Amino acid sequence: MRINEKSLSKFASSGAPADKEGYLLKKGELNKGYQKRYFVLKGNLLFYYEKRYDKEPVGVIVLEGCTIELSENIDGFAFQVVFPKTGCRTYHMAADSQEEMEAWMKVMSCASYDYMKLMVAELRQQLDELKENSQQQLLENAMRDSHLVLSSYSSMEDSDERTSMKSNQRHVRFNPFNDPSSQNKSESRHLFDTLDDEHIHVAKGPPKSFLQLHEEYGQQVKTLGELWRGSFTERPASAFELSHSSC
Repeated sequence: MRINEKSLSKFASSGAPADKEGYLLKKGELNKGYQKRYFVLKGNLLFYYEKRYDKEPVGVIVLEGCTIELSENIDGFAFQVVFPKTGCRTYHMAADSQEEMEAWMKVMSCASYDYMKLMVAELRQQLDELKENSQQQLLENAMRDSHLVLSSYSSMEDSDERTSMKSNQRHVRFNPFNDPSSQNKSESRHLFDTLDDEHIHVAKGPPKSFLQLHEEYGQQVKTLGELWRGSFTERPASAFELSHSSC
């Protein structure tokens, strides 16, 4: 892979935010001992400097087609960047603590372009599932709303039909004297029901016509009038009446 050193140096010194930065121990290619370097990770490019505020990096590691692994048979918090292809260099590094080593290994494992493609594919799949679920939910909501509207409309039709039937019943003319309930109420409130006399008898039977009721009630009124007038002729005279008659 050809690398434009000027472009890399410009990108390293640009104001682009770093994914992670800090000191690590790095084993040199010629010098087999560990040397302290300041590392800055931007995307899939891992720059390292001799000192933190140096303008140009000492080198860069392109984190593509590699794996981040723990170093075996080495004391301390060491790990390595391994390129499977033959002839490629393996970079050995070490951190000051377990937490720092795990943080660097994690962020470096997620820096490659291949990993980003996998993440994009997974996110796209999740988005498609969300769209499908959203459409299914919208369909279910629409069906539920349609059922609610239909049930409400049916209830309104039933209510209107019952109201119309009641209205038609109110406009039908009928003879109140032929209504058994009306007759019972009228009889319970009538004076003749309160009188206990052998000459008065209210017939209880099937419904009667207005003409029959009129004749019966007229006869009862006539009988009461005769009884009332007869009470004066049969009543004995009082002392006041006798004194005036003697005069």
